[in-house]
Amino acid sequence: MNKGVAESRTIETAEVVAENIGFPFAAQAALLLRQRTGRKDELVALLTDLPPQELDASQWLEANRQCWGIESGLHQRLDVSFNDDRCRVRSPRGIWVLGMFRRLANSIAMEWRQRQPNPKYKTITDFHADLGENNLAKAMRFISCRHPTL
Repeated sequence: MNKGVAESRTIETAEVVAENIGFPFAAQAALLLRQRTGRKDELVALLTDLPPQELDASQWLEANRQCWGIESGLHQRLDVSFNDDRCRVRSPRGIWVLGMFRRLANSIAMEWRQRQPNPKYKTITDFHADLGENNLAKAMRFISCRHPTL
């Protein structure tokens, strides 16, 4: 079951040589077939650097299911709030610096969120709006104080 909908997932795995497939460090490849009621079948190719002894098919299915926690957590916040996927920066150093600042801003926003009444209903957009009310005075106070409050 996936969110209350019947789902079938079938995985076929095989050892690979990284040089033969053009992915550095790849040790294993898999084809995952997802079949859900009311949807078209979905075939997904997967790669890992773990050999079959360390990641068998059942462990791989579980790891694949759990990876969405990352996608719907930090990545979703970065993409929606900071338009991360539409970023036009192409310089490796620029991407790294911008990514660090976005993650810093996200961390500060999550700290702010925990201190709010009903934090589960607060978003990064609310954080931006709250900081915008007093220009950036609250942000500077938050960053420069030993025990910051917003």
